[in-house]
Formats: sequence, C-alpha cells, structure tokens
Amino acid sequence: MELETVSHDFASAMNDKHTDMIYSVEPGRKYNRIVQENKSWGGRSVHAFVERATGKLVKSAGWKAPQKTSTGELAYRFDISTLEGLEAAVEASDRHGGYLYQR
Repeated sequence: MELETVSHDFASAMNDKHTDMIYSVEPGRKYNRIVQENKSWGGRSVHAFVERATGKLVKSAGWKAPQKTSTGELAYRFDISTLEGLEAAVEASDRHGGYLYQR
C-alpha cells in the first residue's frame, strides 16, 4: 500500500463499518489526523493519528498530538501500511477508539 493513501484508506474503511459516523483525514506535517463526526448531532473529535512516515495508527492524546508511552515512544497497536494491518485495525475498531489502547 502507498503510505500517502493509507490514512484515506483507513477513513474510508471506517466509514463503511461505522455508518453513524463520518471519518475524514486532516493532513499534518508528521501525522495525519483521523477525525470522526457524529452524523446525528455533528460533534467532531479526533479518532486517531496516522504517522505519515510509517503508516502506524496511533491513539490520540488530544486534538493536536498522538499518545506516547512513558518512555516517549508512540503508543501504537496497528501498522496500517499493509493490507493485513489495515484489515486487522478496522476489524478490531470501535467508534470510541478503545481498541487503540495498548494491552
């Protein structure tokens, strides 16, 4: 998969799975922000970030930054740069991002 398109591929797959939300991509310098918008009342929030250089899906720490571990590394569980990784992330996904917590 092309690293330039993995964020859009993920958002598209999430739109297909979770039909009550609208997922979109806001590009950034290091990370693409995956934004979810509730169809019924329009509230927007960050669902996750995708590291542009690697295609790793990272839990959000807030609107501007991804979550990092206590050692300062990115807290990711899925590498969506491959088709298998993308499918695994979408299969495990929920609307609230709980599947992104490290276990």
